[in-house]
Amino acid sequence: MPNVLTIREAVQRARGDGMKISEYALRQWVRIGEIPAIKVGKKVLIYYPNLTKYVRCEDLADSAPATVAAAHGIRRVEL
Repeated sequence: MPNVLTIREAVQRARGDGMKISEYALRQWVRIGEIPAIKVGKKVLIYYPNLTKYVRCEDLADSAPATVAAAHGIRRVEL
């Protein structure tokens, strides 16, 4: 199996591997830079092991909620 996939192919493979992610979520992660990608023409290509590493938090840092929130202008308020 190839490891460089389009977003749609990556979502289908991830679902086959038991990871429940949506195409929209993956596009957002790529857009904000959480998952590195390369744009070739109109296609966006990602390296599948990077996706699995991110989804499974293998780097021991779950940074997705903070960066997604920051990207949309929401900030955490400490009480």
